[in-house]
Amino acid sequence: MFFAAMTAAVMMCFSACQEKPEDGKTPTGNECPDCGEDPCVCEPGSTTAIQIDGDYADWDALQGAQIATCPADDVMYEQLKTFKAYADEEFIYIFCEFQPENTLVFVPYFDLDNDPSTGNDSKWSGAGYEGKAEGGVFAEETTDDGPVQGAPQAWDPAFYQYTDAGTEKVLDSGMAVLSSVPAAYKNGNWAFEASILRSVVLEAYGISDATQFTMGMYQYDLDWSCIGQLPCKTFAQKDAGELEPMLTITLP
Repeated sequence: MFFAAMTAAVMMCFSACQEKPEDGKTPTGNECPDCGEDPCVCEPGSTTAIQIDGDYADWDALQGAQIATCPADDVMYEQLKTFKAYADEEFIYIFCEFQPENTLVFVPYFDLDNDPSTGNDSKWSGAGYEGKAEGGVFAEETTDDGPVQGAPQAWDPAFYQYTDAGTEKVLDSGMAVLSSVPAAYKNGNWAFEASILRSVVLEAYGISDATQFTMGMYQYDLDWSCIGQLPCKTFAQKDAGELEPMLTITLP
């Protein structure tokens, strides 16, 4: 009897150990084939699709992100290499891969009414933008020789809207954005990611019922001169008459 009991216990232990996965999670049978999670965290509309933690693997698995990449050469501004944007029911997410030299600020511009004939003069053909968000990803330090790039910091922009009277702040920094601190990424480039609380931002701009808008990203240096733009076209594409549309963000 003792031997039989011991044999049964060993068999049960062996079976349990065989079934237990390496990550310690018990399989449910409903795991997503792409991300392996239940519920799936890579489907469009999932509120956990992107974690703002400086680990960009979730962007690679994400379906539905809008992506702009910088052509290899023949462009006016080339330090911004990749710009991604995505929206779910709660947040608007952004991802920027860039060359960090002399970088200070990232500014997304928003065409909020999807009407290129309204808004400020466009940096993109076929779009007029009504709003922007200004925030630095490196501290600016003052020296006797002028400003220099300081330590990396989380992107924490203030939001502005263009009006007939000029530029009006609609949201202070620290109100609607969660950002990773920029860090080395790959191929000598750096990256950061951020989530923008869409309810707060859309209400501030008076477009809470919006289902779509367009946006583009600029990267500025210590002198507030542009050093990166996405989306962008090459000079050859511009000469051929091709437009530079902003990324179209659809709000579920």
